[in-house]
Amino acid sequence: MLRFREVSRACRSVLLLIAALVGVFGAIGCAVKKTSHVAPAAVPPAPVPASAGDLLARLDTQHDAIKTLSATVELDPTTGSVYSGVIKQYHDVRAFILLQSPADIRMIGQAPVVRTTIFDMSSDGKEFHVWVPTKNKFIVGSTEASVPAKNSLENLRPQHILDALIPPSGSSSNDQYFVNQERESERIYYVLSFVTQGAGAGSADRLTLLRKVWFDASTLELVRVQFYSPQGAPVEDVRYSAYQDYGGVRYPSHIDLSRPAEDYSLGMTIEKATFNQPIPADKFVLTKPANAEEIHVGGGEVQSSGQ
Repeated sequence: MLRFREVSRACRSVLLLIAALVGVFGAIGCAVKKTSHVAPAAVPPAPVPASAGDLLARLDTQHDAIKTLSATVELDPTTGSVYSGVIKQYHDVRAFILLQSPADIRMIGQAPVVRTTIFDMSSDGKEFHVWVPTKNKFIVGSTEASVPAKNSLENLRPQHILDALIPPSGSSSNDQYFVNQERESERIYYVLSFVTQGAGAGSADRLTLLRKVWFDASTLELVRVQFYSPQGAPVEDVRYSAYQDYGGVRYPSHIDLSRPAEDYSLGMTIEKATFNQPIPADKFVLTKPANAEEIHVGGGEVQSSGQ
């Protein structure tokens, strides 16, 4: 009888030990157990059916909607860009832009607080003028001059801004075009590519890419335009985002401009914009200050007239 009780007590001790171990390991298991919830794969919005003709019509509509523009913008130059060379010491640069389609533009950049002029630029589509007060230089050149200057200041070209602000018309020329789909960052885009035949010497039978126009396939909004040289090199890349309504004109409130050849890029955030109101012609005229050094740019040569 005594021996049976001893065995029973031994069994109970073993069972209690097992229970304790189970509890301990169970607690450890709870402590290290980790439940992960995996988000479902991002599904891009469904594309809206659109033909090349539909996209061409949308491009023309956006182009034709802009007759004039008066805007206040905040500038965000990339480090190393020609704009950084002018405004690198400032952190809050505001610019005033006047634009009249198809070719007139005036852009004045101002320093923060005191709002003194950092640069003043204009172009009529044939000739451009740039005044940089801090350098006391007045730069004049043909808009056709395409060779980047060694002096970064001489690469400030107002027509680059004009090309970014007014999307190019599609049906105003006899250029051929086609559409394809692209996918980037889980979004689908329609890309309308424009090509021409016989651009450049000895290329009568060769097609040359002029530009690519990107549309968000889910909204059909214009989101990007890429320009190319006759040799097929990228010339300008413009991205559009954050569309808003400005008195009946739907327009992007942020524009990113990149010029690979001149090695600069510029972000523009629109703070205020008025479309299609008359602008006096003299607002686009920029004259050389009396004491400024005049520099002529064109044909790969730079000539200075001195002060």
